Amino acid sequence: MEFYLADNPPLAFAPEYLSLFKDRGRAFNIRKLELTFHFIKNCLCLSCPAQVIAPIHEGGQIPCIFLESCPYLGNEGGLAADLRKNLDAPLVYLEEAAPFYPHGARNLWHWTTESLPKLLALEDSGYTGPYIVPHTCKVVEESLAMHGIAKNRLYYNDVSYRVERLLLPPRLSGFTLADNMLLSGFLRERILAASGELPGTKRCYVRRVGARRIVNEEDLYPLLAEFDFEIMTPEELPLKEQYRYMSNAGCSLMAHGANSTLILAQPAQSAAVECFSNRYVSYNNLHAVRLLKLRYHALVEDLDASCAPNPAQSTDEYFAAGPKADIIVDPLHLRILLENALGGRWRR
Repeated sequence: MEFYLADNPPLAFAPEYLSLFKDRGRAFNIRKLELTFHFIKNCLCLSCPAQVIAPIHEGGQIPCIFLESCPYLGNEGGLAADLRKNLDAPLVYLEEAAPFYPHGARNLWHWTTESLPKLLALEDSGYTGPYIVPHTCKVVEESLAMHGIAKNRLYYNDVSYRVERLLLPPRLSGFTLADNMLLSGFLRERILAASGELPGTKRCYVRRVGARRIVNEEDLYPLLAEFDFEIMTPEELPLKEQYRYMSNAGCSLMAHGANSTLILAQPAQSAAVECFSNRYVSYNNLHAVRLLKLRYHALVEDLDASCAPNPAQSTDEYFAAGPKADIIVDPLHLRILLENALGGRWRR
């Protein structure tokens, strides 16, 4: 079947689309979590790196692209190009499916804050159909297995699909999850129910390997020992055990990155210290801070001549390198921060 797409296809949210084409679907509300999904008849789900979802009308006409495809405002510009690039892909037919492979979904933080809450909400509502998820992704596979989602319900975005009855999730950025404490609380409850919780309390330093790591972490080990910190490397534990490990962390310390997702498993009113380079600061876990009333502290690397742009770099190159910049933590600053974060409890 050939598909027809306008030169500048309109981007529309599902409610706008259904106001024009009322017979094409309906809303599905999960009121207790303030979420609204939409059942849409006859849709394309294309095998792009990020999901591109569009309705198919008679004769192969594609009247719009759903803005729910992209979680981030201002990043929708590539949807039409991705759609055109993949229109000729062979299609696998599914009678029903719910798509969960937006941009970034292969990353633990993006998956856990942007896709998993909606998927678990569907499960809780009684949905038993297929999900379309990122292919060959350990984070996604472990996460869904942890929550008891059978593997035979998973279809992967390495192929394109024509779905007769698509359950379209609402747009949700992880940065806006802090606006929905009902959903944040639901996500935490489901994670801890699946992982289990440890008794007692501890302090832990969560190591980061690869880019954006604390490069002088060995210099910090004597200080961490003085404050009774354990050292944990997430890659050495299954995801379920990572959450369980964090469930009794009275204070955590870690570099900014996907591992900070684990903060959501900490006890209420515990302490969390997140370390940033002077090139990149992004507050990704405000939902956890707000929900749990965490004593949250951001420790940003000192500004000095090293953060000045290299004359050989373009401005775009300079800013693009920021999210990958490694971090140096000043031991004295960390000592003072921990003394204040832990108050009179800093010595055992």
